[in-house]
Amino acid sequence: MKNEPITNQNLMGIDFAKREKIAFIRTIPSGKPTRAAHLAPGLAARGIWMNDASAMDRRSVKAQLAGRGDHRVLWWRLNCAVHRALQPHATLEQMMCVFHMRHHRWTFAWLAVVRDFREVRDAIQYRGIGAGLRVAIGQLQAPREP
Repeated sequence: MKNEPITNQNLMGIDFAKREKIAFIRTIPSGKPTRAAHLAPGLAARGIWMNDASAMDRRSVKAQLAGRGDHRVLWWRLNCAVHRALQPHATLEQMMCVFHMRHHRWTFAWLAVVRDFREVRDAIQYRGIGAGLRVAIGQLQAPREP
């Protein structure tokens, strides 16, 4: 700090810790340069504000048209057709409720099948075919809840 008289006018503008701040900033190591990362082709990972983030969303129309979609529309239409055949006068709310109940039931059933398969596979892998057959027969005799 250079020697200048301190008055009421310049008191608030004087930086009394200027040397300490500069010395501290010099001790901070310089960081590595950042590489440009991309979330999807043409979508940089700088942040999504004011960017079109639908390129990476599998549920979007753009993803459906590009062939990267998850077929939610097809799944909904299939379930609507099944529900119309079973209950032709159901409201949209009833169809949606039954759709989600059916979807959860099928999802949990599939997860139970995968769990049982892995148990049999692990039994065969670690203890042999006989143990795998015993596990499979045990699963058939006493089915478990998902």
